[in-house]
Amino acid sequence: MHRRSTDRCPPRLRPAGIAVVVLVLTGCTGGSVLGILDTEQTERDLPGIRTDLDGVDLASTRFLAERDGIEYFAAVPEGGSGAEDSTVCLLVEEGIGVGLECAPLERGSTGAVIRDSLVTAVLLPDDIDRNAVVDEGFELLHPNLAIRAADAG
Repeated sequence: MHRRSTDRCPPRLRPAGIAVVVLVLTGCTGGSVLGILDTEQTERDLPGIRTDLDGVDLASTRFLAERDGIEYFAAVPEGGSGAEDSTVCLLVEEGIGVGLECAPLERGSTGAVIRDSLVTAVLLPDDIDRNAVVDEGFELLHPNLAIRAADAG
């Protein structure tokens, strides 16, 4: 007897183990790897400096955290919010300066990294193993942002 499959995922993605089922279903949902970008932008999400952000979609900026006068934001590049483009930007605003790094952000892997003389900041997708990130000496400032001292690794 042949049963017709009503699964949304292709048959090759049907796993044998329950743990794998959870991972596969997460991959089949098509959701964003950085859910904060799907929320409505508020006044707090706007960086104070907007002149040095060529190529960034200013309507996509989202505030992540602040530490010692340094503010961290996530954003997407102009024209880069499509499902086929996984590029996400990390903005760091300090005083009168802005740091910007854009890189692919994939499920389970770290994204854009900004290093200066004091800290290393890294953008994290929603589904990353945060315990592993902390084990590498990072401090979580936000579920999507971790930092550690620049000389620590």
